[in-house]
Amino acid sequence: MRSELGVGEIVAGAPVWIRTAVPGDVDKLCAHFETLSRDSRYNRFMGAVTNFSKLALDCLMELRRAECFTLVAECREEGRDTIIGEASYAFDRTSRCGEFAISVADCWRRHGLGSALLSALQFRAVSLGYLDLFGETLKTNEDMKGLACKAGFAFTRSQDWRAVRFDKRLGG
Repeated sequence: MRSELGVGEIVAGAPVWIRTAVPGDVDKLCAHFETLSRDSRYNRFMGAVTNFSKLALDCLMELRRAECFTLVAECREEGRDTIIGEASYAFDRTSRCGEFAISVADCWRRHGLGSALLSALQFRAVSLGYLDLFGETLKTNEDMKGLACKAGFAFTRSQDWRAVRFDKRLGG
């Protein structure tokens, strides 16, 4: 059973939905990370990665904490639901700020899926009472910087010399 947040059709003829990930999604999320191009994986994880099972498990193990969640975007391909994007979020009680990361399958890029995931993530964060949100990406990741800019994030310096940070106050 899926609890749809409702994205509708991103690409004509291809219904897509966004839902909260569950621990049983580990294999599908692992497959999503495996299908990302090397550059997309490098941008998402800010470095080279190979242990996709561990990455997927790490995203989903955090679900046990109320201040962490992962959203997945799915579509039906070849008779089965396939993850085509994910957005992970973790709230830090000390800084009172939430950090997020997003990935979108290469063939689904530039169709509004990243924006839909980010919107759903922001809505969920606000509904949980988390109003400060930030992300970091490599300075060379023009797509993520464009998405953050379009979504109204302000750019600041990162503690990582390779990265740029973007911040946004949600709901006011």
